[in-house]
Amino acid sequence: MKRYFLPIMMMFLSASAFSQTVSDVLRYSYLQPGGTARYLGAGGAFGALGAEFGAISQNPAGLAMFRTNELIFTPSLKFTSSETQLAGGSNQTFDDDKSAFGFDNFGMVFNTTLKNSDWKTFNVAIGLNRQNNYHQSIYYEGQAAGSIMNGFFEDAQATFNSGGNEEDLYPFGSGLAWNTNAIYLQNDVLDYDFSATPNAVLDRSQTLTTYGRMNEMILSFAGNYDERLMVGATVGVPFVNYRIEGEYNESDPGGGLDGNAQYFDNLTYTEYLRTEGIGVNLKLGVTYKISQALRIGGAFHTPTALRLTDTYSNTFAYTYEDGNGLSSSPVENSPEGTTDYRLRTPWRAIASAAVVIKKYGFLSADVEWVDYGANRYNLNADVPSTENERIERELNRDIQQAYQQAMNVRLGGELAVKKFRLRAGVNLNGKPEEGKDDFSMGYSVGAGVRGNSFYLDLGYRRGTGQGSVAPYAGAPVATTDVVSSDVLMTLGFKF
Repeated sequence: MKRYFLPIMMMFLSASAFSQTVSDVLRYSYLQPGGTARYLGAGGAFGALGAEFGAISQNPAGLAMFRTNELIFTPSLKFTSSETQLAGGSNQTFDDDKSAFGFDNFGMVFNTTLKNSDWKTFNVAIGLNRQNNYHQSIYYEGQAAGSIMNGFFEDAQATFNSGGNEEDLYPFGSGLAWNTNAIYLQNDVLDYDFSATPNAVLDRSQTLTTYGRMNEMILSFAGNYDERLMVGATVGVPFVNYRIEGEYNESDPGGGLDGNAQYFDNLTYTEYLRTEGIGVNLKLGVTYKISQALRIGGAFHTPTALRLTDTYSNTFAYTYEDGNGLSSSPVENSPEGTTDYRLRTPWRAIASAAVVIKKYGFLSADVEWVDYGANRYNLNADVPSTENERIERELNRDIQQAYQQAMNVRLGGELAVKKFRLRAGVNLNGKPEEGKDDFSMGYSVGAGVRGNSFYLDLGYRRGTGQGSVAPYAGAPVATTDVVSSDVLMTLGFKF
């Protein structure tokens, strides 16, 4: 399992396309839940409230508050804007936008009202709530020192020095460089065009686009005891579908024989990675009505056990200039690689409180605790080996050192004016990186209309974040400022 670092676009870190890395775990544990437009518009602060399908993935006890059967579905639009700049004062900032349509939620609630019993309701729900949306695109260009070829050459040199030959070169990196004559034998000595100028200043650009979502299928049960105590459980089955496509380019400003790196003219390296998988978790929740106005709640989420498969490939093209003029290689394609592995995400604990103002709305707050350092890889389950065990141990140790415990706070409220509803919310998400004590903030608003048998809700959430990407280990880093907007519309039918 090689450890070349290739770019992956995330809110926080760059990662590796061809092996599991420390930062990959945030893709499945640093959640940005969707669900219904009402849930989104009020900041997701529904842990002590009920009768809200989006909240079933947070505190399933709220399911007990439904009084009718319901059918709910939520189409959504996501807009992401990224501003990216390569390190260096003279490099420009580049904007890139991406939008995507999808469904953040669909589901059904089956209500059973119990007569002549202290248990007033027993409800069942089945459906889907979105947990993450990976759609994003970035682009940058500029000048910086160094080349991706340095790493390819070092790997090839290590292979030859240990008694290997070109057949043993890494097929997703140094092997591609060898096949395009970017690494070659000169008088029986391994060489490349940067041997005299490894820190040559080059023009470079990178385009990265990510796609996909993590959606959680849920099966939930909840009961209402004497209109005071609500208890519930949710079996969650998350489905992961993630894809990244990227292209990285280098070129010599002078070009060929007269450039900063003699002979080198330009190269193009592309990557493709797709991750698919499925998992399972259990969520337990309770809500208690201290009075009609005051409610408290609590929930516990077990770790999610994920089984994932990475499928990946690369291409490489290289152009150089010598006494015979420019020479360009055909595009060299890597084989398609596949890796199966498992990941266990952290458990979560949530405490909630809400004040319900009869006929006028509510104010609510959730506080969620999660230890991002508790993510754990299992690379040895399907193909046991000493090497996989060693890498697994190193990765899990690095995760513990890189990430920390964090608090996520959700605040929200709803104002009722006859059949109309107005909502607003704030999210403060603790940073998972060790040593960072600040929060990422998101803001949301919403509105809706409620009828006897039908309701329509709209919700909007705006979030910001910073990140970085690097095309290879030791590469100049490009910093990214990201603004994301989610627009949801929920249609609900009571029957």
